[in-house]
Amino acid sequence: MINATVSGVHLGGFMSRVQTGILPEHCRAAVWLEASVQGDFDAIRQGCKTFNQSLSALQDKFPDANLGAVVAFGYDLWRDLSGGVGATELKNFAPLGKGLAPATQHDVMIHILSLRHDVNFSVAQAALAAFGDALKIEEEIHGFRWVEERDLSGFVDGTENPQGEETRREVAVINDGVDAGGSYVFVQRWEHNLKQLNRMSTQEQEMIIGRTKEANEEIDGDERPETSHLTRVDLKENGKGLKIVRQSLPYGTASGTHGLYFIAYCARLHNIEQQLLSMFGETDGKRDGMLRFTKPVTGGYYFAPSLDKLLNL
Repeated sequence: MINATVSGVHLGGFMSRVQTGILPEHCRAAVWLEASVQGDFDAIRQGCKTFNQSLSALQDKFPDANLGAVVAFGYDLWRDLSGGVGATELKNFAPLGKGLAPATQHDVMIHILSLRHDVNFSVAQAALAAFGDALKIEEEIHGFRWVEERDLSGFVDGTENPQGEETRREVAVINDGVDAGGSYVFVQRWEHNLKQLNRMSTQEQEMIIGRTKEANEEIDGDERPETSHLTRVDLKENGKGLKIVRQSLPYGTASGTHGLYFIAYCARLHNIEQQLLSMFGETDGKRDGMLRFTKPVTGGYYFAPSLDKLLNL
């Protein structure tokens, strides 16, 4: 397990530190806050500093919680805060699949993760206190790890996720240039219709996902449909896989709305976007079979600068 301590990328002898919520593995709980700006930019800059002071104090207080967090910015706010420097791939998320994937782009996304929900809640409170009236919270979602790291559909989630700190860093973190230590982020909340899913046979469900449900074994490519989720997202360019680091978790209530909060980090927004284009039929007209039982209800692109840049905006 990667500890949520500050790590960095070397750039010409300078260590650009990575925000602590990007690389950890196997977190048990998370909080996501998406917000719009309603204060001045100086209040946002000071909020970033104050929040990270509180985060560091809570990391020291709960050393076994593996606590990490990320503050990331939408296109418009990042251009204002950075003076238009860096994050050249960043853009506002636009709807895909004729509206099947809606865009709900906000200005700020805060991701908190650890092994303890109670600690996460304290960090979320610290974030609200740090930014105060400068931010208006538009969505707050609390995620939890389910049995055997499965999605609420019953399938294991994130099997192809890169493992080990070095591998995850190579995929998720920009390693040079003005954005060294930074990462592109995509968030998309999915609402599941489990009654619809459970009307299907296990074999039908497995063909939708591209894996067996209980044993989590990959179904051979020539045996699964082109619309299977695995086929839609297992993409290659020039023989190299378009990998992302996922920090997704289930969320919701048993009696009400529930599903998966999908969040991906990558050194290239391109990798994330290509998977989305494939899932929502923008490349070949074929859509992800998962849409038969689940639907995205939010979507936004963000950029998470290095910790050093975050504290010196």
